[in-house]
Amino acid sequence: MHKTPRTTPSALERLRRLCLSLPGTSEVAAWGHPNFRVAGKTFAVFEFYKSRPCIAVKSEIGLQQLLVDSEHFFRTPYLGDRGWISVWVDRPVGWRLIGDLVRRSYSLVGGRSHDAGQAGLRRSRRPIRRGIRGTRHD
Repeated sequence: MHKTPRTTPSALERLRRLCLSLPGTSEVAAWGHPNFRVAGKTFAVFEFYKSRPCIAVKSEIGLQQLLVDSEHFFRTPYLGDRGWISVWVDRPVGWRLIGDLVRRSYSLVGGRSHDAGQAGLRRSRRPIRRGIRGTRHD
């Protein structure tokens, strides 16, 4: 059993609130951890990797490479070759950035019926890179 750092429950709860606020989503337990799905497809995962809590989301390959350059991110094991990126959440993280990544992942896996524009989600007008290296945290 993993020893859970103090920040983990709040990180999972924040991810859960964010994911379940999106239209047509559900939470299922798969592979021993929470998975968030839309249209039957996983778009976000809370898991432990190397005994550290992290959040995994699907992203575009180019964005994935940009994020991996930051110490907070890594290619998701087994799914990294399909664009999945993970972020450590056992230290302060930028929840605005995580929110943007979750919404992008939701759009990527949800298909046209759950596209961010049709679901009424705010599309970020600022570059995704902003906030990666900064110290600003929500």
